[in-house]
Amino acid sequence: MRIAALSVAITAGLCLSGCGFNVSGAANGGGAAMTADTDADATALALDDEVSGEITSSSGINYSDGSRYQRFSLSLTEGQAVSLSLEGPLSGALAVFDGDQLVARGDGPALAFRAAKAGDYLVAVSGRGAEAFGPFRLGAKAIQAYDGKPLAGEGEVVDWLMGSAKDYTLQVERPGLYTITLASSAFDPVLRVRGPNVEAENDDSGGGTDSMLRLFLEPGSYTLNAAALADDGRGDFNLAVRYAPLPGGMVTRDGTALVSGQTAVARVEGGAGRSFVLDVAQDAQVTIDARAEEFDTVLHVEGPAGTFEDDDGGSGTNSRLSNRLTAGRYTVRVEGLGGGSGMFEIEARVAGVEPPAADAVTAP
Repeated sequence: MRIAALSVAITAGLCLSGCGFNVSGAANGGGAAMTADTDADATALALDDEVSGEITSSSGINYSDGSRYQRFSLSLTEGQAVSLSLEGPLSGALAVFDGDQLVARGDGPALAFRAAKAGDYLVAVSGRGAEAFGPFRLGAKAIQAYDGKPLAGEGEVVDWLMGSAKDYTLQVERPGLYTITLASSAFDPVLRVRGPNVEAENDDSGGGTDSMLRLFLEPGSYTLNAAALADDGRGDFNLAVRYAPLPGGMVTRDGTALVSGQTAVARVEGGAGRSFVLDVAQDAQVTIDARAEEFDTVLHVEGPAGTFEDDDGGSGTNSRLSNRLTAGRYTVRVEGLGGGSGMFEIEARVAGVEPPAADAVTAP
């Protein structure tokens, strides 16, 4: 963690020049200045608790920009990781000091940091500008820090960003479908996965601004990259990996037969699509869906009834074709729009044909 040392004023009227917080407590220019760790005016804040406050015209003033602030004292042990949250009408910012050193700061409603040593830390809540006033709630939550060990197949990491992306190792022992999520209430997360035959990225597929990737992973070592959409993103996050077997396996080559009412799972890479065959025994209404969360699907069908194509006929960017097809063999192809890559599901339903008991296409 990078810690910037800043000088505290020893006379009234001066402040920490790096951030504008006047920790001396001498808002009116009189009296001797006190360092942050001896400030008797700071309200006690406990871990896993919250306190209420309000920025008013009588609150201490930051001499650099005219904004007002309140101070809180948080007692921590060495190495303790903490997530701070600021809620309420106040448009505020957070900063943390250890004595005369700035430990962490952020312009948003959340901030995470680690205590380098045991002691009392000063948490400053400041209005964002000279006209920012109002009540707020300040919370402090203990974070179980990541132990640095690779994730083995499944697991969860609770960690925090301090402005730069972080890498984690996932060791996969059994092939299957892995759902990887990166969630944060402090910043807009971006998830990247690199490894054998896989290079994927997602921003907002996990609900809200959270990220999610569903990938078929073979045994091997993979790198999970947690980052923020904004370069200065900071705060705590949760990185989770969940495994699910694929009934029948993964379709990995062209020419696999689609069975009415069953779902096949496959992957496309860049401009390379994946082709299937569908046998229609007699003239019938046929509906084909191609669904993906990681890319925009394009569906192509070619055979005795002609050539058909669809981009967004399904929900969202998913593809759907529903046509009356004459009897014969059809080639069904799924591609990613603009060379998109990722996992997809494809399902064909032929009117009048009952699906077999199996719930997935058996991979070759």
